[in-house]
Amino acid sequence: MGVIHVLPESIANKIAAGEIVDRPASIVKELVENALDAQAKTIEVRIRNGGKSLISIADDGFGMSTEDASLAFERHATSKIAQLEDLLSIASFGFRGEALPSIAAVSRTTLATGQGPSRPGTLLQLDGGAQIAQREIAPRAGTLIEVRDLFFNTPARRKFIKSDQTESGHIVETLSNLALARPDVRFALFSGQTLLIDAPAGQDLFARAKTLYGEEAASHLLELSHAPGAIQIRGVIGKPQLSRATRAHQSFFVNGRWVRSPALSYALQEGFQGLLMHGRFPVAFLFIDVDPEQVDVNVHPTKQQVKLSNEADVKALVIASVRARLRREPDLAPQIVAGLSQPAASWNLKPAPEFSNVPALFQARENASLVAAREPLPLAAPVAIREGLEFIRILGQVQRTFILAETRDGYAVIDQHAAHERVMFETLLAQLRSGRIERQPLLIDAILEAIPRQQTLLASSLPWLCEAGFEIELFGEGACIIRAVPAALGDVDPVGFLRDYLDEKEAGAGSIGMDRHVSELAALIACKRRSVKANEALGSDAMRALLERLSRCENPFNCPHGRPTVVTHSIADLERVFKRV
Repeated sequence: MGVIHVLPESIANKIAAGEIVDRPASIVKELVENALDAQAKTIEVRIRNGGKSLISIADDGFGMSTEDASLAFERHATSKIAQLEDLLSIASFGFRGEALPSIAAVSRTTLATGQGPSRPGTLLQLDGGAQIAQREIAPRAGTLIEVRDLFFNTPARRKFIKSDQTESGHIVETLSNLALARPDVRFALFSGQTLLIDAPAGQDLFARAKTLYGEEAASHLLELSHAPGAIQIRGVIGKPQLSRATRAHQSFFVNGRWVRSPALSYALQEGFQGLLMHGRFPVAFLFIDVDPEQVDVNVHPTKQQVKLSNEADVKALVIASVRARLRREPDLAPQIVAGLSQPAASWNLKPAPEFSNVPALFQARENASLVAAREPLPLAAPVAIREGLEFIRILGQVQRTFILAETRDGYAVIDQHAAHERVMFETLLAQLRSGRIERQPLLIDAILEAIPRQQTLLASSLPWLCEAGFEIELFGEGACIIRAVPAALGDVDPVGFLRDYLDEKEAGAGSIGMDRHVSELAALIACKRRSVKANEALGSDAMRALLERLSRCENPFNCPHGRPTVVTHSIADLERVFKRV
């Protein structure tokens, strides 16, 4: 007997489901796209426990007959494709006929559908992909699908689902992007009894963006439209001051389909070249329309990745159109500091005593053209970083970014920004862990509007943020009032700071301990607060003070984000390079 055999259909369906259903948000995407294909004008989504217990999607689109409802749960059953050539001109979202059977295979699914008041509706119930009930119900217009107990029959996969908060965030992100693509449709999302999204029909893109991302964000959006030929680009981009700490606020749509595309994200970033600080990313919602024959939407089971045969042309056009639009704004200049919603000086915050002397250490600036110290600066005593590594004297500064210091058997290169971040981080961390936190009231209360997918994250973070020195109160749906901040935050805009915090937390979402929370907060304050930057000339005293403070750090070799602070080279290394050995 051979070793190759055909898998039972039940196992094959569960394996196939893994290609399409990786988390609750993927179910929401597939089912909402089906509703849009059915020309729904109202789509209501309800979830419990981040979609793990329940995902319910109701629409008012074209329902199904009893025959079609039964066939819809068969593998490869579709109304979108009749022949191979149809793949070259796909205009619908769903077309493979795999979503419904894949979803049903790993859940308990109920379908209620009908085609209007003149014909009876149909109810189907499936358990793990097997139909357990079918009956006639009262007439209805549209379709309701309920997906319960996701992965109940595949526990190995269920354990990879994240927390309710994380999964809810992914669902909000998914529905927000689908809603951006169709402002003519009403979308609503409930988590339990909480309304997370309520986007009315008939909005234009600006109004839809305001609904989903808040009034302040919408006020900084610029309309973009560029249609030079076969490729058309339209949408909105955020001004540099709206930039965020991650790429999570970038959405791309190819022929109306929401896709994830590193190539398009790179092109967008290039368009903003010179207007954003390092580590900042623009906000954008871009729609790219191309000939359907130039797009392969069949390269990924979830259809979230597409392949463009003319990708280079599309990228070049994105770069050109973004740059052209930004050039038309008279108030934009390369010196714009991204991420501040108002001038930092307006906060008028008093620095904590532990930090009052830090800026003074770096006030002794040399001439801006300085590249290296005029003469080596001997240190009163060697600065020991660890056993066997001591700085004997400072040789100077290279490109106003790196400090050169002689060691006993060679030399060291110190990244001045990374080194100062480490110094600030460890001082802040000690203060936060000790509980000796000085709180600074704001002269004027600040208001933060959290986007829908971050509202739960904000609410769950409030207790420990308050322990860390913030005074924050929830205010209405998705907003909070900031009354005080940790004094160590200095003159950093608290609204921009908390937005970046939420972005970074969302990017690495998950349940973590208090100590990790404290470390993350200290790292973010150290990064945002006034510190020595690259391309900043330092005087001899400032360089010496920085090295001495670095030597007292628990971990002097890495900044809080993991980048190296010190790289050493031995005389032996130099001798090998110059062929002396």
